[in-house]
Amino acid sequence: MTESTRHPLAPKELCTGCGACASGCPKNAIHLLPNREGFLYPTVTDACIQCGHCSHICPVLKQRQPRSEPAAFAVWNSDDATRRLSGAGGVFSVMAEFILDDGGVVCGAILDEKLHVCHSVITDKKDLHRLRGAKPVQSRMGESYRRVRYYLEQGRRVLFSGTPCQVDGLYRYLGEHPEKLLTCDILCTGVASPGVWEQLLHSMAYIKRQKPTAVTFCAKLDGEKDRRFRVEFEGGAIYDAPLPKSEFGYGLARRLFLRPACHTCPYTCSDRVGDLSLGPYPRLPKDFYPEEQKKGISLLLINSAKGAHFFDTLPLKKEKRPLSEAVAGNAALSAPIAPSPERTDFFDAFALQPFQQVRNRYLTPPALGVPAKRGISVLKKFFRKRNAEK
Repeated sequence: MTESTRHPLAPKELCTGCGACASGCPKNAIHLLPNREGFLYPTVTDACIQCGHCSHICPVLKQRQPRSEPAAFAVWNSDDATRRLSGAGGVFSVMAEFILDDGGVVCGAILDEKLHVCHSVITDKKDLHRLRGAKPVQSRMGESYRRVRYYLEQGRRVLFSGTPCQVDGLYRYLGEHPEKLLTCDILCTGVASPGVWEQLLHSMAYIKRQKPTAVTFCAKLDGEKDRRFRVEFEGGAIYDAPLPKSEFGYGLARRLFLRPACHTCPYTCSDRVGDLSLGPYPRLPKDFYPEEQKKGISLLLINSAKGAHFFDTLPLKKEKRPLSEAVAGNAALSAPIAPSPERTDFFDAFALQPFQQVRNRYLTPPALGVPAKRGISVLKKFFRKRNAEK
């Protein structure tokens, strides 16, 4: 079967990799395979019967109905210990615990045993730590959509957290907005290549001569607002650096390895797809609970009546803020992020050269000096804007 006879999928430059087409195919004829940049794209096999279901549920090929303006809140968890383990205000933990205590399940991004980012479902609070914290690498959805449907059909409540395109993909896959499903989209300005992340993991293992066993992309130090990139290794070694000065953070801030669709993302606006939207709150006034800001405060948008009802039940510290303030301080609510002028060169090198050469040329932050300090300052400002936190 030729490509021209198959039902059309989204153009490659617009495909978000949400996986709705693969999960929804009645013949399992669509597989998500990595391209030269390390991103997953749908590939149609000869098992395709041209039923058109993949095109019917593709979010890119469907227009969303606009919603009314959301309400914006500054929110934080009153439990400092939980907040310290979270990227921003520790709000996601409160949401997840409420659903789990009610007998429900929570689906979100984790790091698996190989430190690959993927979506998984948890049913017990002892596993909640795996879902905490920002993971700015594109997540593999796997069987997550199907598992969400399974638990909904059992009559259990489900909290699903993901990028807006993943939340939209779930709704398209389900074909409805089930009453027992609560969705939370993260305030995202782009996801990094899983292929690049895997090569970075190999590189760290080679340099340390030890296997990485745990990664925290946005770790906290008490009293510091800036986030840190922390890696633990099998032999007990630890790598810990300010996120913008790490190789991953430096490349992420320079927009070298984001998915192409992220640069034209239709979800970077205040018209959100989830019941709730969650991220950092980087530009609060300095006199707004300054001590709490040091510990982390989240921005939460209430986008639906279901989201508002759920929000009212949560034991959170909260204060309503102007939506205009939230939009002005968060790039994920205003416009897609532009690609780096070096993006094409980076991926050409990534495809053809040993990764060590790519790493040295593109991902090594400059040595500290006056120009480098200015550069780090710019990167810090970038991360305060773009880091989607939980």
